[in-house]
Amino acid sequence: MIHLYAASEKLTKEGKDICVRLTLPAEENEIWIALQKAEMESLDDCEISDVECDVEEAQTFLYSLELSKANIFELNVFAGLLSALPEDELRLYCEKLKEKSPQNLKEAIYGI
Repeated sequence: MIHLYAASEKLTKEGKDICVRLTLPAEENEIWIALQKAEMESLDDCEISDVECDVEEAQTFLYSLELSKANIFELNVFAGLLSALPEDELRLYCEKLKEKSPQNLKEAIYGI
């Protein structure tokens, strides 16, 4: 599971910090509802911060990315992948995540 905070970059620049907390994986419509609550106008306006993951290797990987511009739907796919893996496969995946150090979410999801 991944917990994150998302805000409108445009509103943040205007000094109006409206932040929403999301737990991923989530249904796509739940994500859109949360983004609307933060008054985001588009995905390009979405700024992600304060990501927390209960899988240490995934947490380390996520902190290596520039999260402020990460795609929230790719993060959702990544969270779904982590949640769906059986414990032994998750352990193997985490070992590969540490070894290969993917450069982005797509690489972590599809390239390992």
